[in-house]
Amino acid sequence: MTVHCRAQYLTSAVPAMRGADYNATLLVHAVKGKSISQKQFASVKIAGSSVMITDANKDRAMDWFGEWAAQVVRSLGWSPKVLVPIPNTSALVGSAAVPRTTLIAQAIRRAMGGAATVSDVLRWNRVRSRSTDLASRRPELLYPDLQLVGKVAQGTVVLVDDVFTSGGHAIAAAWRLQDLSCFPSALVACGRTEHAQLDNPFAVAVQELAVPPRPAARVIWTTPQ
Repeated sequence: MTVHCRAQYLTSAVPAMRGADYNATLLVHAVKGKSISQKQFASVKIAGSSVMITDANKDRAMDWFGEWAAQVVRSLGWSPKVLVPIPNTSALVGSAAVPRTTLIAQAIRRAMGGAATVSDVLRWNRVRSRSTDLASRRPELLYPDLQLVGKVAQGTVVLVDDVFTSGGHAIAAAWRLQDLSCFPSALVACGRTEHAQLDNPFAVAVQELAVPPRPAARVIWTTPQ
């Protein structure tokens, strides 16, 4: 699975933080829906023009990221594109709330002029703690709690997330989608957690994520409420 990320995400400050580091991190904060203090703003190039992201317009950052991600998705060939959001930890089976990652996937679809389908079919069956350590990101522990709540449209499946860290959530999602004979070919995310500064935090290298054979698990179907 190829992983495409818009910007480096520094979860904590590093020595000699540069303006570009703050811009990249605040872009990710905005896409995630985090508050931006009144003294902070990010300057990011969108379609060749610089835009300023503040707390007042942070929700528009999803559309700005969507424009970038739409180009990536279009480059994946001519087959129909299917965007499958990886649910946030609060996206539980039966909840009526729309996950943030689903809103991001919808922004990508808008940027593609509707030439993609959003299949919002994954939910957690219990509240999970936030991914604060490597153990909480192990795919074999995530997989049993990730459930299907619908079908996936036919086409090239692309996972959508706000931040990519170790790949555990992406692997667990890929395993669960195999229940529907779906095999994601790519993942797009706004942030890539990298704790060492990149020369250009907006030029995150594309990487390959190996998806190992999934562990044996019982298929659980949940009917949406």
